[in-house]
Amino acid sequence: MSFSLWGHNWRIDGPWGAPGGGTFQPSNVFPLPDALVLQMTQSSAGSSDAEVISASTFGYGTFSYTAAVYPVQSGQVASGFLYINNSQTEIDVEQTGNNPNAVWLTNYSGVSNKQYSEVAGYPQGQFHTFKFTWKPGEILYYADGNLVATHTQDVPSTPAYFLFNFWGTNSTSWGGTMTPGTRFMFVTNFSYQPL
Repeated sequence: MSFSLWGHNWRIDGPWGAPGGGTFQPSNVFPLPDALVLQMTQSSAGSSDAEVISASTFGYGTFSYTAAVYPVQSGQVASGFLYINNSQTEIDVEQTGNNPNAVWLTNYSGVSNKQYSEVAGYPQGQFHTFKFTWKPGEILYYADGNLVATHTQDVPSTPAYFLFNFWGTNSTSWGGTMTPGTRFMFVTNFSYQPL
């Protein structure tokens, strides 16, 4: 299923496997006139997750979106990111349930080449605007208008798709251990300004 939102076309992903062992299900994606809601439900049987992907690829430029998660619990990852071809390009903004007041900023140029920063002070239960400017050799990351990280290592160059996803984990490290129940990622805007 496809839809248009914020001046861009998107595709709802699934059903297929999500990173934490659950399944991306199209029924967990709710496009609204001016927002996007992704639902994730966990149980002892696993997680039912949500993902959308842009219909087009994007090159160098500035990407911005505003999002919050509710409720914030262990066992989840909420993301907005660029991705193509096994991380040939990957630029992530991720919030994990086991670290609810921080955001992880990571870029890859291939699966094993990455640079990352963890930035505290951005509780995912509140709306925050995340922005990054991707240009040759450098990525500038912003949170609520503040420059919070500058990455110059393993900066990718291949145009990539933009995705939003919300998926369950059951890990003692990334994302945290499973918490049964349903929660939501709310995305209220997205913009792209090419260089």
